Amino acid sequence: MPAEDEIKPQLQHIEDTVDGEDLLKAPALKSDLDQLSNWQTVKRFWKAILVCNLICFAAAADGYQINLNGNVIANTGFIHRVGRYNPTTRKWALTSNSTALWGALQSLGQLAGMVLLNPVSDKIGRKKTLYLLWCILFGSIMIETFTKTWQQWAGAKLLAGVGVGCLQATLPIYVTEWAPNNIRGGMLLTYSCWNHTGGFLAPLILYICKQTIGETEWRIPVLTQWGFLGIMLPIFLWIPETPSYFAARGQHEQGRAVLQRVNGDVEGYDVDAEYNVIKNIIVEEQERLASLGLEDQSFRHILRSYVECFQGTNLKRTIAASLPASCQQLTGLAFLSGYASLFFREAGFTNAFEITSILFAIKVGFVIIFAVTTDRMGRRNITIVLTGVCCLALLIIGILGHIPHTEATKNALIFIACVWSAGSVGLGAFGWSFAGEVAAQRLRARTSGLGSGIAVIFGLVFNTAVPTMLLDGGARLGGNTYNTAFIFLGFGSLVLVATIFYLPEVARRNPAELDEMYEKGVAPWRMKGYVTDVQKAQNARLGTVVG
Repeated sequence: MPAEDEIKPQLQHIEDTVDGEDLLKAPALKSDLDQLSNWQTVKRFWKAILVCNLICFAAAADGYQINLNGNVIANTGFIHRVGRYNPTTRKWALTSNSTALWGALQSLGQLAGMVLLNPVSDKIGRKKTLYLLWCILFGSIMIETFTKTWQQWAGAKLLAGVGVGCLQATLPIYVTEWAPNNIRGGMLLTYSCWNHTGGFLAPLILYICKQTIGETEWRIPVLTQWGFLGIMLPIFLWIPETPSYFAARGQHEQGRAVLQRVNGDVEGYDVDAEYNVIKNIIVEEQERLASLGLEDQSFRHILRSYVECFQGTNLKRTIAASLPASCQQLTGLAFLSGYASLFFREAGFTNAFEITSILFAIKVGFVIIFAVTTDRMGRRNITIVLTGVCCLALLIIGILGHIPHTEATKNALIFIACVWSAGSVGLGAFGWSFAGEVAAQRLRARTSGLGSGIAVIFGLVFNTAVPTMLLDGGARLGGNTYNTAFIFLGFGSLVLVATIFYLPEVARRNPAELDEMYEKGVAPWRMKGYVTDVQKAQNARLGTVVG
């Protein structure tokens, strides 16, 4: 294993290089295989793509558990199990306090899993963190399986939230560190595709049980979660740790070994050269930390690293990491998705499962389209357009809500809601992409967790506020539930402006390039066409120097 001192003399700040011989002497911070087309990358790196898709399958368990828990509480048998009997009405019912506590605990656990377990990921590695979240989900499902009281269900919701939050923060990092640079965006968007698939399977299972066994059966849907957990374990056991983690720890032999295992058979792939690209980026960042006296990994340093996410250029990166998912929340996710059944019922559409099926088809279809096109078309402009589409849809929905309902307005509302759903699912998908891509390598886990956590906070606020807005036919909003659309239109317009000014283009950029552009103060809207010193150095090595 090469000593750290043997590595450092080769390094210099790439922004200090100019051209000619200096460019040729600069450390390699970009892979020569980044010149491949998307299709060439897919054909050569099939094993890395398999690794990314296998880990993304865990997102199906995430979507399945969240949607199952949200739907099973309406089951008659579940209500009889954990609810309270009202002698006056002679009916069993869930108390408002218990249902509110379940939602709050799951959201709180999700936030805690996103933010607080990130230092664990940096300390023990991405792979061992996946083992940890599997154990947390195991405990959650175990409690759900034997639940007898609403308090036990509350404990299960807290654990489920922590596990899902940890998964949502860790998985984009893992995919970012394994996916080929050319198709990284598409690989990150497979997370959203699997998540929506799992989310659709939950109401499907509940619907099948209702039709075949009866309305009181709730335990079988809960038991089906063990199937997802059983599939996740061998996946977690087989997939390797990321080479970036080993490089950051100075465990270079292990880093080369996992790179050899996954990409060793790729045509034209030089394991040592490609690992050196990863290592050079990380070592350069470590040198910068050392020059600032921030290289220690004590508890004090961990707290300081979180503070650092809100300072200087890192603040801009934290904002960028949170923007797409926050756009999704602030353009009406709780209104038109979380309470979609209420919205469609107001529009005169009553078949809840048919609604779910239509929205699922729209969401998965558009996620696949985005996954195929994002690395070619970029992510910044698409995110801005999608936010604008959602805002326009909210405006139209708000206007139509004040027009007397006819068959034509009902169809128009449903169509516009589907258009909104297509835009919103794109924002959610890009949210996980930016959370894993935009951060500096050394703060990736922190920034990813914070970016996702900010969106979760918005979700917690609106999931609490929107039901109040919709109560009694919108009595608190001028007697019209559709006035809620105008509220989200205001929030959406504000976040649209923030997106224009803070969201960078990250497609086909590696961490070294993003570090350079942020350090040089390149405006986010100019990053797409900006030629970095990293690119100049690579082109100098290839004999095609550009200005």
